[in-house]
Amino acid sequence: MPGGSLFSRTLRRISAVDGVGAPVIVTGAAFTDLALDDARELGVEPDLTIVEPVGRSTAPALAAAALVSEPEDVLVILPSDHLILDRERFETMVRQAVDAARSGTIVTFGITPSRVETGYGYIEMGKESGPGHEIVRFHEKPDPASAATFTKSGAHVWNSGMFVGTARTLLEEIERHEPDLLVKVRSALTEPVDRLVRLNDSFAEVPAISFDHAVMEKTERGIVMPGDIGWTDVGSFEALWDVSESDQKGNVVSGDVELADVSNSLIRSTTRPVAVLGVSDVVVIETEEGVLVIAKDRAQDVKNLKLDFD
Repeated sequence: MPGGSLFSRTLRRISAVDGVGAPVIVTGAAFTDLALDDARELGVEPDLTIVEPVGRSTAPALAAAALVSEPEDVLVILPSDHLILDRERFETMVRQAVDAARSGTIVTFGITPSRVETGYGYIEMGKESGPGHEIVRFHEKPDPASAATFTKSGAHVWNSGMFVGTARTLLEEIERHEPDLLVKVRSALTEPVDRLVRLNDSFAEVPAISFDHAVMEKTERGIVMPGDIGWTDVGSFEALWDVSESDQKGNVVSGDVELADVSNSLIRSTTRPVAVLGVSDVVVIETEEGVLVIAKDRAQDVKNLKLDFD
């Protein structure tokens, strides 16, 4: 992707904020070398890299990062599959959130909706609190009618999945609401070797739960800070198509692909030739494990398929 991988963009984006220290990277074993190569190319030396033997969602990953940090360190938790166009506004929000976090608040960034979107969760905002608003409730990815209502209300923002809090506060709230999770993550930690912390196999026993569900939906210490930062979650095929370079017919193509009379589609081949004829607005993903074909406007429904694609 032009401008580097989404991960390298995330590192570059946060490294530009004044006062930010060396990052803690949390990644899977298969991506460790790629992540470290990206960091080296940017001249970024991670404080530690935590390697998960298996993915267990965001709450365990966040807990591991907090456990290897100093209690008063302010952690800015950033998923690596986001695109943010307004870096100046992003940096301002980070600085404001860091100041709020030092008082024991957990801040999450809410994105001002720019369209009706059923692929994102929403956060309902309450009265003003510090630099943001109290959190009334989280709404899972809504149906179209609910999404339209939320978008027009002015009281709802997209859930970005970005969080800011001190290590102490994050661990206190995880222990309060998911104590078993914290015990299991702590038992999976190992001593760092060459700045690598390889979580042991017991990490597979940690509950797979997002930080939203584990803590933010329950804590009384959370606020949401709304903002328009040109944000896109590129965790879906349609979002990837939106932000990638396309040909004259709107196709985003990678690998050994031949097209004829195809438009506005995402086609990816990783192990063998793929030929596509006479269609539009589709996603075709070929991997060693299998082939996925889906209408682009149904990309969010891929979660209903019990298949894994790299």
